[in-house]
Amino acid sequence: MLHLKKVVRALLNPSSIAIVGASPDLTKLRGRLLRLVKSSGYTGDIFPINPGYEEIQGLRAFAQLSDLSCPPDLALVAVPAAQVPDVLEKAADSGAKSAIVYSAGLVTMDGRAYDLKQIVSRIATERGLPIVGPNTEGFYNVRGRLAATFAPAVEGDVAAGGPRSLRGLNIVSQSGGLGFALFERGRNAGLDFDHVITTGNEGNLECLDFIEYLLAEEETRAILVFVEGFKDCRRFVEIAARAADRDVPLIVMKVGRSEGGKRAAVSHTAHLVGADGAYDAVFRRFGVTRVCDFEEMLSAAAIFTRSPRPRGNRVSILTTSGGAGAWAADTLAAHGLEVPCLESTLQATLGGMVPAYGSTANPVDVTAAAVEDGGSQLTRILGVLVDSNAVDAIVVNLGLGTPGRIDSLGPALDPILKGAKVPVLFHSHPLPAAGNLLALSRIGAHGYSSFRACAHALQAALQYHRFQESWRIRPPGAASSAAETEAVRLVGVSSGLLSPDVARALLEAYDIPVAVDGTAASLAEAHAIARRIGFPVALKIRSPDIAHKTEAGGVALNVTPDTLETAYCEILANVAARTPTARIDGVVVQKMMPPGRELVVGITVDADFGPLLMLGFGGIYVEILKDVVFSPVPVDLAEARRMIGLLRGVEILQGARGQTAADLEALARCLANVSRLIEESAGRITQLDLNPILVYPMGAGVAAVDALVVAG
Repeated sequence: MLHLKKVVRALLNPSSIAIVGASPDLTKLRGRLLRLVKSSGYTGDIFPINPGYEEIQGLRAFAQLSDLSCPPDLALVAVPAAQVPDVLEKAADSGAKSAIVYSAGLVTMDGRAYDLKQIVSRIATERGLPIVGPNTEGFYNVRGRLAATFAPAVEGDVAAGGPRSLRGLNIVSQSGGLGFALFERGRNAGLDFDHVITTGNEGNLECLDFIEYLLAEEETRAILVFVEGFKDCRRFVEIAARAADRDVPLIVMKVGRSEGGKRAAVSHTAHLVGADGAYDAVFRRFGVTRVCDFEEMLSAAAIFTRSPRPRGNRVSILTTSGGAGAWAADTLAAHGLEVPCLESTLQATLGGMVPAYGSTANPVDVTAAAVEDGGSQLTRILGVLVDSNAVDAIVVNLGLGTPGRIDSLGPALDPILKGAKVPVLFHSHPLPAAGNLLALSRIGAHGYSSFRACAHALQAALQYHRFQESWRIRPPGAASSAAETEAVRLVGVSSGLLSPDVARALLEAYDIPVAVDGTAASLAEAHAIARRIGFPVALKIRSPDIAHKTEAGGVALNVTPDTLETAYCEILANVAARTPTARIDGVVVQKMMPPGRELVVGITVDADFGPLLMLGFGGIYVEILKDVVFSPVPVDLAEARRMIGLLRGVEILQGARGQTAADLEALARCLANVSRLIEESAGRITQLDLNPILVYPMGAGVAAVDALVVAG
């Protein structure tokens, strides 16, 4: 970490820069790159490298890197792809400390075509040269005043110059175009950024290197991340945990589908996780805010860096338009936020300030008359709401189309916002003047682009606040067990579907209740086992080649003494007809358990993130209902309870409409025990399904009726 921090810090804050391929032509990327480095306020040495010129854009030019009297800290490589390998080798020879490769494409070497990423990776490794790219747009270190990019979005920002209210907001993006587009949209909305870093094809340094570096910086308050996928997902987990420890929100737009590897999925759990489900599970576990578009991303960025966090979901709407207030209320409610009627004493206080034809209930409609006095009445009302402790957030809707409106309101708004313990979000129903958005920014506020953006911002901040509450009180990690655990001993060197006997022993060793059963090799043995454990019983085919017994016709339920022979013979006949090549090891005779809530608990090993624990409503409809939630292992009791609470049908388990509540504590213990089993299996168990697992009324526990366990 110390070495990486030093490398990244030097790269983002070089004392000298060589621009290989620099051009005087400002219509070319190579020309814009040099101009932006010069005009961004960078005070270090700049060395244009191009053998065709003695001077470029007012700076002495050099024919090659070896002509420099001292090696550059950073080499910016903007030459055709075919020239990149030679330039990088010479950069390493010259003693350059790092490089950025903007070029992209294929390079022919030794009669073979190589992707430039492969070449960058090889040279970085062999020569010990840290490299960003290829196919990147570079970075913009706003705090350090260096634009090492050709991105047009930066040109206007650099030209504007002037002081900034830096708030610790950063962008790290694998896509150069999207990273700087996000920057441009944010700047136009009044947001300020410390860094914009784009990593391109990541032949060497990757986005996680820069996220890790930024998390170590005291100024960092939030990081926006655009990513298609991580090189090392396990490392992302460690970094996300570090971000949670530091209370720095990660706001991530994740696109694309995971191609981490193909799995021979035989369990429901492995089928249901989906291409992106592992990312969702990991993001939720570590408090990562996942967004779907620019608006969501920027609204989350604004509230995380400019507002106190909401402690609850009660929102007051202060509006100069009754229709806009109703629209806002509907949108907030649709996002799970509450717009409560204000208490009578507060309404009475507001009544003396709100026109008679307005409303004090919530939305608080002050009408357009409230701004006719220059806004003093509006700010008085806002001050009362902020001080009332009646709500957890306030959305202020007023017309910001009139230039100078916020400048006139600023002196009154500024102290209210500085003293506010709840977030105050601003929205304009007319198209806002850009000057008003910037004026809001100067007083530490933000103008949100829509009521949906307000709702998403509050929702994201509230979820993160609740995450942090549980994260701070989480118990320390459990100490590792003995070298050979029960799971390792029982699984041994097995591969494939484990036998019912081994699966049962495994579950019992980890206090996971299992229905009593036995295996019969004949009809007579089936009768004997059934009499011993007591009727009614369930009969299930036993075969290492049949994972899902129901689909093979290999299950009979509620079997009595009179129906056992018929059921036994039908199972064997069904299986012989549907899976004629399957090996048959007998018929399992199992105690027929009393009815309970049918759920499924499972484990699958994701190729990127490792073991994921699943909980869902089960039975034969598990893959149709898909009411499931995943969480990366390890899962403790607290996380198990959170998983239960995330099920869409959790109210059924809690006893909706007068029904008996299920034993959710027993279910949580079962989840935690399954997690411990997987942890202690040392990677030997790759899939596990308990389906169904029956959950009984409060105090009566749970029981796994069917278990499928696959060893790798």
